[in-house]
Amino acid sequence: MKFTARLPDGSVNVPHTHPLVELAWLGAGLAVAAVAVFVVLGWAGEYAAARLPVAYEDWLGARVAGTFPGQESPGLAGRVERLVATSPPGSPLHAYRFRVVVVDRPDVNAVAVPGGTIAVFRGLLDQARSGNELDMVLAHELGHFAHRDHLRNLGRGLGPVVLGLVLFGRDSAVSELVANLCLTLEARYSREQEAAADRFAVDLLVAANGHAGGAVDLFRRLAAEAGPSLPYVLASHPHPADRIRQIEARIASRGYPVRPTEPLDRPAGRPPSE
Repeated sequence: MKFTARLPDGSVNVPHTHPLVELAWLGAGLAVAAVAVFVVLGWAGEYAAARLPVAYEDWLGARVAGTFPGQESPGLAGRVERLVATSPPGSPLHAYRFRVVVVDRPDVNAVAVPGGTIAVFRGLLDQARSGNELDMVLAHELGHFAHRDHLRNLGRGLGPVVLGLVLFGRDSAVSELVANLCLTLEARYSREQEAAADRFAVDLLVAANGHAGGAVDLFRRLAAEAGPSLPYVLASHPHPADRIRQIEARIASRGYPVRPTEPLDRPAGRPPSE
């Protein structure tokens, strides 16, 4: 059979599919890839949050600590140490070296920061009327540490950062770059995270003080100020009225006693024992 060379016809590089159809397929593929990356990063962040060693967490904490600059409070840190000392021997809290900083902001709030830092805002100290109320707030933040909520709130950036740490180490410029690009600390928690931290706090408060006095006092005053709807002063948490109902239900279900609270021997807004 004789072969006769021929030039291809002019349609060889012309697709038979309409360009808009090809564009639609390309867009769909990119969308699927983006969703897959989003899901994988979310899973990686959850996995890392549950298993990240405290040594790595300390490294992360040093990079987000500037989000809540403040002055260290030995008095509040002492309260935290006493609370941690009463937690069970197997509690993850014992792996931390906690510090408490007072942030000069009017918010009635406190935040758990990776690495063992608890940031307490001046507005909360101004509202506190007893040592038991402060213990409840601090125990609540310890609950976030125990449940690792504070790491989950680093978001989907936690997965790539931990991968960088594993591959390149804590002293690598690559790890620093990934951390700077991906880490964003979010101070808000889900309702279930907040409820779980409150339950943890009530149990720890009773273990430390022998009773649940002061567990809801601060929230009662906030609920009176906030009224029946949002917004209210503790905007990153559930409404105080909801918290009161849940905390009182915990106290009743466990049969915890409620006794008089410990007054604060300090001017309003000043940390205790300072």
